[in-house]
Amino acid sequence: MKTRTNNYIRSFCVTVLLLVISVSGNTRAQAPDPGTPGPLAITREEYNFGDTAFQPTDFPGPVELRASIHYPTSLSGAPLPLIVLLHGRHETCFKGASAFLQWPCTLNGSQSLPSFAGYDYLSEVLASNGYVVVSISANGVNAVDNTVFDLGALARAELIQKHLDILNTFNTTGGAPFGAKFVGKFDLTRIGTMGHSRGGEGVVRHYVLNNSLGAPYGIKAVFPLAPVDFNRFVVNNAALNVLLPYCDGDVADLQGVHFYDDARYNVPGDLAPKHYVLVMGANHNFYNTLWSPSSGVPGAANDWRFVPGGHADPQCGSQKGTKRLTETQQRGTGLAYMSAFFRAYVGGENQFIPILTGDAPPPPSAQTNELFVSYHAPANLRLDVNRLLNDTNLTLNNLGGAVTQLGLTPYDLCGGEAPQPATCLPGFFNAQQPHTTPSARSSARGLSQLRTGWNNFTGNYRNDIPAGMGNVSGFQAIQFRVSVNFADPRNLPDLAQDFRVRLTDSSGSSASVRVSDVSGALYFPPGSTGPVPKVVLNTVRVPLSAFGGVNLNSVRSVQLTFDERLAGGVLITDVAFASAPQ
Repeated sequence: MKTRTNNYIRSFCVTVLLLVISVSGNTRAQAPDPGTPGPLAITREEYNFGDTAFQPTDFPGPVELRASIHYPTSLSGAPLPLIVLLHGRHETCFKGASAFLQWPCTLNGSQSLPSFAGYDYLSEVLASNGYVVVSISANGVNAVDNTVFDLGALARAELIQKHLDILNTFNTTGGAPFGAKFVGKFDLTRIGTMGHSRGGEGVVRHYVLNNSLGAPYGIKAVFPLAPVDFNRFVVNNAALNVLLPYCDGDVADLQGVHFYDDARYNVPGDLAPKHYVLVMGANHNFYNTLWSPSSGVPGAANDWRFVPGGHADPQCGSQKGTKRLTETQQRGTGLAYMSAFFRAYVGGENQFIPILTGDAPPPPSAQTNELFVSYHAPANLRLDVNRLLNDTNLTLNNLGGAVTQLGLTPYDLCGGEAPQPATCLPGFFNAQQPHTTPSARSSARGLSQLRTGWNNFTGNYRNDIPAGMGNVSGFQAIQFRVSVNFADPRNLPDLAQDFRVRLTDSSGSSASVRVSDVSGALYFPPGSTGPVPKVVLNTVRVPLSAFGGVNLNSVRSVQLTFDERLAGGVLITDVAFASAPQ
């Protein structure tokens, strides 16, 4: 047993709530820092029922039932919300300097590699702020998951459910090794799950499994971290956040963005928010301390080094002057955004929501501002102007208003359902187009996007809003997702694009805002090796308060005016008025 005491909260955490700071040219209110250790002393323990204690359905081998549990030592305020963490596919055993896949670890003198301990940095901070955090070992799944069709997704889901059953026993009647210590201490109606890599798909599959069993456990929030998405399971009616490392050398195609894309309009009336965070300079492994080279654990590596020629890439390579994050910086982004997500949507600490919507800059614990936050509002906080899902939306939007364009070429949709072309950048690697990259066990298509560009300062794209539908005064922002199309030669390498967003009301009054004044999303995608550069459509949110002189009770059109650069090309989707959860 190990007990730690954190008797401080950094002073900025309680003083900067109303502070206004400038980040990348944007003025945004600073929220408290969710990555700050809390005031509670914490205890870390483990339970272990053996290496062969669990047998998933139709799975070729047994799996261990082992996990760490971090909790506030006093357990005051119980029942406490529960966060469950699941690591991804990694070597399972090691001997000397060698790591390998096997389960159980039967080679003479070999030991189990405890990947589940690699998230203690997150567990400690959450526990010190009043959460119980359980990190599950899944070596038995990793050793043989490639031998089953779904590549271990169901086995991981069943493993999580089995641990929740164990925790339920601890919470109701008690049991070894803790006796009655945890009876009545867990709130199993308030649970968040995080999965890394294949564990990311595992927590999504678990959400679907738990629902199929009548939802015995209240999964409120699901966080896939650098995930695979082989099978295209979907989370609806629970908060979702996906973290995408731009320099991921393992899941290099960032296919986990499908979790967000697929969930947006999948269920009418879905009241749960969806987010993703694109972290520039981050790789796959460094979010787990035991997979990072500084750990000294066999099998640890900078995964970007497996990309052919990647060493010299100016964005993701390891040479001096590249934009890579250090291990500590990278884990800062995970700590900040996972903590904010779970504390907001499992713990009800709504002060962190502006970080998740991009309305507040990255907190100090993130240790970098080089990241981009995307946000899809719940149905009751969103008015969809144009979903851009099919060819009809090129001339008629989702409100029934006319859609017009001037001077744009091309002007078509790509990436979505046939007859759209399957990709938006023909001739480029799938890894450079995450939104349309194929999935190993699904034929589902990707994200439908407007592909367009302009050749002079007169280009514009306009969505009319029918009379009687233009009262948007109850929303916070007009928003859309966008990426600079690096394959379009009208975009100059390394030069950010720019254009204006214009609102016009029924009296003809209008106002416009430059995208660069509120967002850095129009960067030219960096990198030059293999999977980079890549297009990821990031959310631009323009506060409605910025459109001075426009009657927000009677808005009649939303227009993108391409008059800030002589020429360019972009990809766009999800035009909507939206507010953040309160």
